[in-house]
Amino acid sequence: MVCNRTITTSEYEKRGQTSHWHTYGPAWMVKDKAYSQAHLPLAQQQTAIGHAVRFVYLMTGVAHLARLSHDDSKRQDCLRLWNNMAQRQLYITGGIGSQSSGEAFSSDYDLPNDTVYAESCASIGLMMFARRMLEMEGDSQYADVMERALYNTVLGGMALDGKHFFYVNPLEVHPKSLKFNHIYDHVKPIRQRWFGCACCPPNIARVLTSIGHYLYTPREDALYINIYAGNSMEVPVENGTLRLRVSGNYPWQEQVTIAVESPQPVRHTLALRLPDWCTQPQIILNGEEVEQDIRKGYLHITREWQEGDTLNLTLPMPVRRVYGNPLVRHVAGKVAIQRGPLVYCLEQADNGESTA
Repeated sequence: MVCNRTITTSEYEKRGQTSHWHTYGPAWMVKDKAYSQAHLPLAQQQTAIGHAVRFVYLMTGVAHLARLSHDDSKRQDCLRLWNNMAQRQLYITGGIGSQSSGEAFSSDYDLPNDTVYAESCASIGLMMFARRMLEMEGDSQYADVMERALYNTVLGGMALDGKHFFYVNPLEVHPKSLKFNHIYDHVKPIRQRWFGCACCPPNIARVLTSIGHYLYTPREDALYINIYAGNSMEVPVENGTLRLRVSGNYPWQEQVTIAVESPQPVRHTLALRLPDWCTQPQIILNGEEVEQDIRKGYLHITREWQEGDTLNLTLPMPVRRVYGNPLVRHVAGKVAIQRGPLVYCLEQADNGESTA
């Protein structure tokens, strides 16, 4: 079904006139064009702003266009706005969009833990933006954020039964307060069966069924391996087909094995991501240590790959305490517990009703 507003808007645009949506839409949209990232030309925008999902969807398209059209101006827009978002408006769980009003970004370093929105769709859009930045830049910082969002918010947005979901992903929940304090009206203490606006469940399904696009980034210079989840894949390269099988119990265990299964020898470069949370990775190729050719957070190995070649990765995952930026007032005196890419939840069952 197409609503009358959409039809009327399209008719205005056909006649070359400005849509009446700009005059008669919801008051808060009409007044604040920043909500739609329409307040300034993109080249003049300095911060991630407005509806969080819309922002990352927009920037996903801009990054893709910048790469395909070799447009350095749009590339600089992507770099600038990514840096603002990732350095000043990103939660440790890979959540974005800190205010429930409008499901939107707030100001730099305004990252409350309990009233946060951090919509599941926003973290999915963040993964999409990161994927396009990876294709353009080949820099592991984008894979680090992509992995953080995947393992902590996107996958956490769906229960193991595949039938219950989170729309909103707060970092702190006090169940007793939810029924009395209306600033938490958007927060649910447990996953829900469905939603009136049910964008998140199918969006999670979309990511899971297209996960290969995030695990790997094929570029002209190399095949980038971003996330070491178990999988089998094959990709055409200049002089043949490269087939790989990745095994291990990542991210629970530190050991990952990458076996080459190409039927014919193929010369190509594999670029292995060295995660930002791992300080002493070890990579062994056919029983020997690999020469350290590290560029932008990836270890590059160029050789003629053939069936039987095996890479053994050890990615130490000590449990560590993570402290927030001191400019984020909401995390003063607080600490997060992380192992590998996983940020752990300190639950009521373990810590008591008043401290969870």
